[in-house]
Amino acid sequence: MPQIEIEYSADLPVADALPDLALAIHRALAPIADTEIANFKTRLSPLSGLLIGDGTAQNAMVHVDVRLLSGRTDAVKQAVGQKVQELLLAHLKDRVGGFSVQFTTEIHDLDRANYHKAVV
Repeated sequence: MPQIEIEYSADLPVADALPDLALAIHRALAPIADTEIANFKTRLSPLSGLLIGDGTAQNAMVHVDVRLLSGRTDAVKQAVGQKVQELLLAHLKDRVGGFSVQFTTEIHDLDRANYHKAVV
């Protein structure tokens, strides 16, 4: 925990910027979510075969899904979402070329009773 997935249109020229974005998210969210950076896990997932809006090839997306252990207040989850959106735009908006990109973020709870972790 936190579990993060950054899904993005595979044609967007942003793949090389995503590791830095992920690390920036880890550093920024650790104090907001009251957790250690070592607990963050982020998957970078390029998606092909997307259909966005009217289907124009220049439509694209970057979506960040953040899953936090349950118990965080709505204010914390709102702050997490706002910080991720801020970082998304700061790291990627100038790299999208001629694409029309939708940047979105969603915050979810991970049920503490059903989340299991082992570190070896």
